[in-house]
Amino acid sequence: MEYKILNIDGTEYKTLFTKKFTNRKRWTPSAANEIKATIPGTVLKLNVRNGDKVKEGDVLLLFEAMKMQNIILAPCAGEITNLEAKEGDALPKGAVILTIK
Repeated sequence: MEYKILNIDGTEYKTLFTKKFTNRKRWTPSAANEIKATIPGTVLKLNVRNGDKVKEGDVLLLFEAMKMQNIILAPCAGEITNLEAKEGDALPKGAVILTIK
């Protein structure tokens, strides 16, 4: 095991890194124009189709995950392209739902 000293605001913390931590998959930000499922869930309602023009903040879809309904908003203005999901689809984590160009 490997120890590392972290200095946060002048306070030192001794941490223990495990192989699981050092071998983990690194987080990478997705493209701003890709709408992905951040957790596994189901598309309940799609409010857009391929070719639709959207403005920032428009409601794109209703996504149910962990018994909660999440309203997914457009992060930017543009045109809907590459709509990969349809209503009722169960999606795994990381699945691309649609792209805004």
